[in-house]
Amino acid sequence: MNVAIIGGGACGLFLASLLEQHKIPYCIFNRGKTGRKLLASGNGKCNLANMFFSDSDYHGNPLAHSVLQHHEELLKVFEEMKIYTKTDKEGRIYPISESSFSVYQVFMDSIHGKIVDIEIEKIDKREKGFILNDTYCWFDKVVLCCGSPAGFVKDVPTFSFLEGLGLKRNPFIPSLVGFKTDLKIKDISGVRTKCMVSLKQGDRIIHKESGEVIFKDNGISGICVMNLSSYYAHLKDKKNCSVVLDLLNGNKYDSYKTVLPPKLYSYCKKFSISPDSFCIPIQGVYEMEYAQVCSGGIDIDEIEETLQLKKDKDVYIGGEMIDVDGVCGGYNLMFAFCCALIIAKEIENVVSD
Repeated sequence: MNVAIIGGGACGLFLASLLEQHKIPYCIFNRGKTGRKLLASGNGKCNLANMFFSDSDYHGNPLAHSVLQHHEELLKVFEEMKIYTKTDKEGRIYPISESSFSVYQVFMDSIHGKIVDIEIEKIDKREKGFILNDTYCWFDKVVLCCGSPAGFVKDVPTFSFLEGLGLKRNPFIPSLVGFKTDLKIKDISGVRTKCMVSLKQGDRIIHKESGEVIFKDNGISGICVMNLSSYYAHLKDKKNCSVVLDLLNGNKYDSYKTVLPPKLYSYCKKFSISPDSFCIPIQGVYEMEYAQVCSGGIDIDEIEETLQLKKDKDVYIGGEMIDVDGVCGGYNLMFAFCCALIIAKEIENVVSD
């Protein structure tokens, strides 16, 4: 048995660590630095998972529901690997070190297989097995877990190897990203404020939550805003959308001077904006390089619950390559890790048979 892991991100590195435990040979193919998004997770603190989750955190995706049944097992495996964690009041799970690099080191210290710095452009299946780029062979299983274009400034992956697999794919769309607006808000650029935010389409509220909003020259950001963008990405029709801010968080005051940040107070006063219903029309979202994850990818109808392709049981799909995306809070890393856990089990079962 020899396994090709295409992608050295969270899913690929964790999978390699698990295959090591069962002494299953593998090779990781990854262009550039491994663990790039893992290292950036949670602003470097590594939001590994979340103790609380529901189908709505993944927009009701049925494959996410199936994969996340391995949530408790994942946490046990982390402990076995001596990745010791803590949980905050929102259920977000972090390593006690609050360091993404420490988790990355645990994975890398356990990986002894080859890591080849190259982009895979072609995958062929022949009688002896799989050959990659007409050069690297022979592999009995191939795992596709090379992420998405989210967060890339340059050298954006092309995923050209997918062309030969004949799979249905949904377009990658930036998710967990800030909103652009044509409203003139440069005067309050850099202001941060905690408030209630609502994504609206016309008069209909799509999603609502509270958190910190960060004003930019031409848009808004912040965790709560990125969560709204996740729901926005799943709208088929994105016309007539806006973000409405309740800067008063449902409270009433006779004066706002000591309630709002000074710049924001002056802005609201200057333009006669009601602080409990500050409406920001959405022009769109920021570019892919500013997104934490994407919606889109390989359609879940192409994939078994075992994460094998329906068309070829020797090919597995994991992590961001699947059209599954969640909101902020560790949900996307947790999905990637659970994918690796399932794939490792399936490959181990083949070996043991």
